[in-house]
Amino acid sequence: MGAFHTAFDRHNVLQNNVKYTCVLACDINKEVRKIYEDNYGIKPEGDIDKINIDTIPDFNILCAGFPCQPFSIAGNKKGFQDKTKGHLFYSILKIIDKKQPTTLILENVKNLCTIHEGNTFKIILNELEKLGYNVSYKVIDSRYYNSPQSRHCIYIICDMNKTYLFREINNPIVPVSTVIDYDNTDFFDYSKKYKLEKCKNNSKSRMKYKLFNKKSGKGGRQGEHVYDITKCGPTVCATSGGPGAKTGLYDFDGKIRTLNIKETLKMFGFDETYKYNSLSNKKTCYIILETA
Repeated sequence: MGAFHTAFDRHNVLQNNVKYTCVLACDINKEVRKIYEDNYGIKPEGDIDKINIDTIPDFNILCAGFPCQPFSIAGNKKGFQDKTKGHLFYSILKIIDKKQPTTLILENVKNLCTIHEGNTFKIILNELEKLGYNVSYKVIDSRYYNSPQSRHCIYIICDMNKTYLFREINNPIVPVSTVIDYDNTDFFDYSKKYKLEKCKNNSKSRMKYKLFNKKSGKGGRQGEHVYDITKCGPTVCATSGGPGAKTGLYDFDGKIRTLNIKETLKMFGFDETYKYNSLSNKKTCYIILETA
């Protein structure tokens, strides 16, 4: 979706100086490529394995969020054994080996460093070090970096010349209320099927209620949680079901609903100018965002 691109463009604007220019983007998802082109004026490559590396312009920084499903708690946890997506780290390594960029910024799910008792992560670190990089990494919670959602990701920063030091960041929490579109009145009528159960009063808790099926009594799963918009929100995910689906449910003075696409984009740091109207199925936006 261009999260890395947005961050570098934002730096260019804040510094009033175009220091960073994107020379190549790549994503196998056709929908993502169209959205990327609409927003950044660059037509991304498709299959990374089909790129002729010799034709890639020289560059200084490589940013990559290689597929997280093989490593995610919510995914298949096959790691490199996932023949469809697990091998893509090595596809990135081929580009790195050939082009020798000074800096790498890699991002993935926090489970990357613990899957298969940490052996998968050890392989990743070893491969990067063999290419001559000083490697640093840290699991970061986005809520402390001005994001209205709590999302734990691991960031791996590699540099040819120095070791990157992560600063301690603990910014004030940004509530979900800052991204809400109050013109949206598409509320979910839970009363026909569910009953609300109030959660224990805890000042730190983001959750206000849980939904339980009136007939079966079952409920309380992630997609049946109702959150407080005055707090930081939970992770927007790709696989959760239930009425809360991907974004979770939020309480609006007794009425509840999921987040819409515009609100969800803001949860990831994209602003009002971000274009997504080219999506053939706009509900897929939540799934695409998971891999941004």
